[in-house]
Amino acid sequence: MNSETFRAWLAEQGCRIEGRDMEGRGHGATVVNVFREGRTAELPLGGSHKPLDQETVREICQALDLDWSKLPGPSRRV
Repeated sequence: MNSETFRAWLAEQGCRIEGRDMEGRGHGATVVNVFREGRTAELPLGGSHKPLDQETVREICQALDLDWSKLPGPSRRV
C-alpha cells in the first residue's frame, strides 16, 4: 500500500492528519501525526506513491484502534 492510499483510507475512517507535506526536496516534515478518538500515531512520509512497510501500516492501525484487515486492496498485502 502506498502512502497516498493509506492517508486517504485513514481520513475515511475519521482520522485527522496533522503535519505538512514536503515543501521541496529534502525539506519539510518526515512524519505526520494521525489522531483518532484520543489516540495518536506517527505516519512516516516517504513519497505519495512509495510503498509503506506492511508492519508500519499494521502498527498504525493498531495504535488507532482500526481494523487493518479492512484496508483497501487485496487482504494478503498486510
